[in-house]
Amino acid sequence: MKNWIILIIMMTATGAVRGEHPLQNIVDDAWQGIHGYHFSGRLTEIRSAPDKDSGRLSALYRNTRMLLTSGEEGVVTWSVAAHEWSLRVDDHGYWEIAANQMLNLAPGWHEIEAKPAASTQASFFLPDPRNRVGIVSDIDDTILVSEVLSKRSLLKNSLTVPAEQRDAVAGMAALYEKMLKTNPAPAASAVFYVSSSPRQLTDNLRQFLKLNGFPRGVLQLKEIGSGSGDSMGEHEAYKLRRIEAILAEFPLTKFYLFGDDGERDPEIYNAILRKYPERIAGVWIRRLNPDPNRSVYPGQHDTKDLLEEGK
Repeated sequence: MKNWIILIIMMTATGAVRGEHPLQNIVDDAWQGIHGYHFSGRLTEIRSAPDKDSGRLSALYRNTRMLLTSGEEGVVTWSVAAHEWSLRVDDHGYWEIAANQMLNLAPGWHEIEAKPAASTQASFFLPDPRNRVGIVSDIDDTILVSEVLSKRSLLKNSLTVPAEQRDAVAGMAALYEKMLKTNPAPAASAVFYVSSSPRQLTDNLRQFLKLNGFPRGVLQLKEIGSGSGDSMGEHEAYKLRRIEAILAEFPLTKFYLFGDDGERDPEIYNAILRKYPERIAGVWIRRLNPDPNRSVYPGQHDTKDLLEEGK
């Protein structure tokens, strides 16, 4: 995880000034698996992500405000089709509901309506039961050029460049689309973008995925800040929990795992493959680390080779 981001948030979140300002819902993408449905989000003051015309200073200002914004107390209401829920949120702002119930909706994606209004459009995912292939993908340096091996470049890319100007890893969006076409209903495939990037960057990353044509998927980011359930330095355990939960919710789906060797994806995916070999369709690692002693694990393949095959 990008510890410089986490440290900034933890040091300043409790000192954020609260006031009477309009509120927004940072609504997470939701899903329904065999154990029921899951919704979550965070109530905050309105903070806008940088747009395509933002310069570097403006982007830095807006992104920093999003990262440091405290949660707010209040009532959140959200709905999918004819189904509606309400919760009272404490001053940390985080809200979540999971129920062992099934919503009678068609497979695919359904927009979530929220009050206060969602900061960007979130959706509720129901898999098509005929599909058998899914994708779990990291984000930074797997599909989004972030340069995690250089903390200075990572800082610049993450905080001073609007989503519209971020570079996607060439060929990855088309590769994911191609892999999902083996499903009877590709648009209703189980795709999860699992990252340790802060949840406060949801709007930026959601915009990036849409602009660069990546398959629609559930974006899962890490809670960082006051009231968070995730610890500051936790990375491997966090992603392992997320991926194991996905496997449990979609037991008939075999997943392709995509990551990079800039951080700990090889170790995380090695643990998953060893524990759930029958659930993993393949493991692909984008190799960036110049260290010749960087561990290479059995059953993991170079993403570059897969991209070359598709040319």
